[in-house]
Amino acid sequence: MLERIGPYSIINDNHQGLIVLDSSWNEVKRIKVDENLFYPEASYIDYVNNRMLFKLEAFLCLVDIESSGVKLIELPDDLQDIYFSNLHCFCKDHIMIDTSKNVVSLDLIDFKITVLELASVDEYPFNEYQNRYNGIVMYFRKNKLICHDSGNIIIIDGTSVIEIPDVVSIKYYQLMATNSYLLAIGEKQLQLVSLENASESKFISFASPCYCVGADIFEEQDKIHISLLLHNDWEEIMRVEEYAFTFDELHENVVL
Repeated sequence: MLERIGPYSIINDNHQGLIVLDSSWNEVKRIKVDENLFYPEASYIDYVNNRMLFKLEAFLCLVDIESSGVKLIELPDDLQDIYFSNLHCFCKDHIMIDTSKNVVSLDLIDFKITVLELASVDEYPFNEYQNRYNGIVMYFRKNKLICHDSGNIIIIDGTSVIEIPDVVSIKYYQLMATNSYLLAIGEKQLQLVSLENASESKFISFASPCYCVGADIFEEQDKIHISLLLHNDWEEIMRVEEYAFTFDELHENVVL
């Protein structure tokens, strides 16, 4: 796991909790959860208040990155085995998540869990697109919803919709986007696509024995920043790397 929240990068601390790093990749602190519990099945981010919510096997786990506070909320028996998917909203006092059993709401004041009817969340962003593209592969990251069907990729951020032809040619496990670029993330390769001209792609490959288990992208000061969490199979180690470049500076095919 590699996530960027505000000034921090967050990685999994060997299933015991989280390691918080600063912008220079120096360790700021470790937030311990429970080595017997912390195997996240899904994660959700509050980019405003620097919080994360994890779906564990039998618990929801709320982590406040600033205060290091951890709150474990036990799930009712009938919610422990359901699938948690898209985020509807992560507000100051509640969070709502799509699941295979309608929408689950967690009150962040009294930590009460409620199952809602779908009609009760129609006013929240992205529902129109979730309904329209029902059954299509979707990714929600940094307040952008990415829908990927056999012919098109649609990127929705709540105020605009960008549709490009499906130009992704690598085997990937996640899509994420900035305002200008789409990043397809695979274990062996990344594909960076210009949203202004989707026919332009750059490829970043990983030399064996390394493969990518997490990535993040953001734009800052006319530069593209890509952070990588790489696993080395031979040495059984993980390393974090960050690269900054302009799209034109990057060669069409790069091997790290």
